[in-house]
Amino acid sequence: EYRKRFEKEHEIFKLEVQMLLALERRGLTYEQLAKELHTSKGNISRDLQGGISSAKLGRIQRMADALGLVFIPVMLPKGKLQAFLPKLERLVAA
Repeated sequence: EYRKRFEKEHEIFKLEVQMLLALERRGLTYEQLAKELHTSKGNISRDLQGGISSAKLGRIQRMADALGLVFIPVMLPKGKLQAFLPKLERLVAA
């Protein structure tokens, strides 16, 4: 049970890190990103500091677009995640 929860939370953490790295690459502050997305700096801060799991998919998509990323929500059959993750991680690292 602990391992499953850790793996799920780790994937969410990696998504936040990807977005933070993209924010840094673009040289944007939370305030500038918030302005571009017509939202508050507080919303951006909450989402990128541990709150992305509660953000709506639409907001994640808009943030990704603003950061020059492509957000692809994917659903996999149970039991296929372990086979899929290494391939996905190679793509993200490229």
